[in-house]
Amino acid sequence: MAEPSQVRVVVMMGVSGVGKTTVGRALAERLGWAFADADAYHSADAKAKMARGTGLSDADRAPWLAALATLIIARLDGGPSLVLACSALKRGYRDRLAGHDPRIAFLWLDADPGTLRERLAGRADHFAGADLLASQLEALEPPQSDESRVYRLDALASVEHLVAEAVRWLAEG
Repeated sequence: MAEPSQVRVVVMMGVSGVGKTTVGRALAERLGWAFADADAYHSADAKAKMARGTGLSDADRAPWLAALATLIIARLDGGPSLVLACSALKRGYRDRLAGHDPRIAFLWLDADPGTLRERLAGRADHFAGADLLASQLEALEPPQSDESRVYRLDALASVEHLVAEAVRWLAEG
């Protein structure tokens, strides 16, 4: 498949339980791109904090965001194109990851809190459990209309539909 528009990095964003990893992996496979999960870049201390059900502060997230920004820059500087599953909860985080680079786009998976609680209750193999949802929803700064490189997807749709919608949006450039 030809690369969609000029985008080389797609950040699949949203709160815990919304499906970032599942949809991100499927999108990466469809595009023939690499996939990375931002959770792998958290420090052991941050993971332990989240496993206790405590949300991360901006200070906790600063080294994580720096590592992700380095990863993105490497991909833009010649590495393979990338789909990155990353919460990117705040506008400042999105700005830190993308700056004003048109080669970076965000796909915001959005769902209602009830659905997210149900999904997280059934998830046993991840350090970010249902106890974190409230803090993530509180921290979330939903993308605004002036964030033109962000596209909202309804996380209640099937993975196949979400991937098709993402590919369509990316192709429109």
